[in-house]
Amino acid sequence: MIPFDMTVSFVAGQTLALAARRQLKKEESIFFNRPLYISLLWMVLLYAPSAMFFYHGWTAWNIMYIFDPYPPPAKDPTLASSILIWLDCTTLTLILMGGFALAHTWIRKGKARLAIISPIIAVLVLVLFLAITYHRGFIVTSYTEFKTSIDEGLIFVWGENSFWGHDVFWANAVIMFIDFGPLVYLYYWFNKEGKK
Repeated sequence: MIPFDMTVSFVAGQTLALAARRQLKKEESIFFNRPLYISLLWMVLLYAPSAMFFYHGWTAWNIMYIFDPYPPPAKDPTLASSILIWLDCTTLTLILMGGFALAHTWIRKGKARLAIISPIIAVLVLVLFLAITYHRGFIVTSYTEFKTSIDEGLIFVWGENSFWGHDVFWANAVIMFIDFGPLVYLYYWFNKEGKK
């Protein structure tokens, strides 16, 4: 879902810059450096395509039922879905770049500790947001069914439309390894490269 993806993008940018801090201390350019380029490869080859997958498969859930992704009289949702996917992927890439550049700036100023604190704050804000919007993030249905349930006061996060045990849950479980395995490796690799 979008808030989760945005948080992951920011945290990934910050932590990857932190892992490459030894290289980045010597690096003058904020946007033209090898660790950032490699981080962007992770984003555009792995994480952003995962976001596209969830956007395509569970559009209403992914946008947390904030608006109808296919409002009438739209008969073919392809255009609307394509625009949303493009915007999402572009935004996630820019957030990763911004998080990385911000951490790089802090590292150059000797304030690398801020690149540890800000991702923790971002994750805590996400957890709070998900707790407050639990009924939106942990139910998987169409926009129309969600809206009808809200209007009738029948929204339940357990049962057949529950996130837990739904196809979207299992897809997240699989993609977690595809996305975060290489991310952990990049963190380790950047850290190791800096010690040489």
